Amino acid sequence: MRITKKNSPNKYNGRRGWKPDMIVCHITEGSYNGAVSWLCNPKSQASAHYVVAKDGRVTQLVDLKDGAWCNGTSTKPSSKVYYGKSSLKAVRDRRTNANYYTVSIEHEGFWKENKGKLTEAQKAATIELIKHIRDEVKKIFGVEIPADRAHIVGHYEVSPITKPHCPGENFQFDEIIKAVGGSSVPVTPNAPTNTNDFKVGDTVTVKRSATKYATGQRIANFVKGSKYKIKQLGADRALLSGINSWVKLSDLEGEGGTRNIIKVGSKVKITGNKYATGQKIPGWVKNGTHEVSRIAGEKALLGANGGINSWLNKSDIKVIE
Repeated sequence: MRITKKNSPNKYNGRRGWKPDMIVCHITEGSYNGAVSWLCNPKSQASAHYVVAKDGRVTQLVDLKDGAWCNGTSTKPSSKVYYGKSSLKAVRDRRTNANYYTVSIEHEGFWKENKGKLTEAQKAATIELIKHIRDEVKKIFGVEIPADRAHIVGHYEVSPITKPHCPGENFQFDEIIKAVGGSSVPVTPNAPTNTNDFKVGDTVTVKRSATKYATGQRIANFVKGSKYKIKQLGADRALLSGINSWVKLSDLEGEGGTRNIIKVGSKVKITGNKYATGQKIPGWVKNGTHEVSRIAGEKALLGANGGINSWLNKSDIKVIE
């Protein structure tokens, strides 16, 4: 891979003591040459480490030893780019400007054209570029950037309010990560384990008990109890279509499928009409909330301690908390 080099004045000299361990992907919303020119213009007050053209050309604007001005987050809670609004746990936990520990790649394109989907030449160049970045970062800093969705991310995950469509929902993250030797399965370390395995495209309902969006604003009453599709997923939140807002996964209820994960201690509602033993379930039992006390294969025992103490098929119960 051939990399053309230009020097952007828009950068930090060094990384304020941080070492890069995250690669952030962007879309330029402009042409390749236009992006390179603008990101080298002092008036833009912006830059990226690399820009990848649709035809596969690559230009480096900022040395990896320095921080580019592309993923800036603020330490002020009132800011729209406050680090605490990120959907990435690592960004929230570090409580500083994300530019210090990230490597930025801009990709030529417009979101409205194809929702961030790269051309084949662009995707191939990005795969080689990420391999190159990982090798260089290991040489320079002694840091291994993991090839997973917790470390190869989109700008929308760093700044969900200001950049909800960067690089776009059709950006080929999984293909790229798999090609550089990582797992094609999204990885979100330290994410809650009781979020019912939501996926992009799932239909979910915002719980009546929800009070605030993941970004801190109050949730209007008409949103609660309504159904939406998941457009994007973060470590502990989801971007919902229709309202185009981030909601905590703990404030969402899914419908069926792998999201109805039943375990001992789960609070459940009964959706079927018969116990696993074949008897009809009375109305007062169906209307109640029960706790799972035992699991055996595809059956669950409900309410062993003073409850109904009955076995039901897992397919006939729904987790509510």
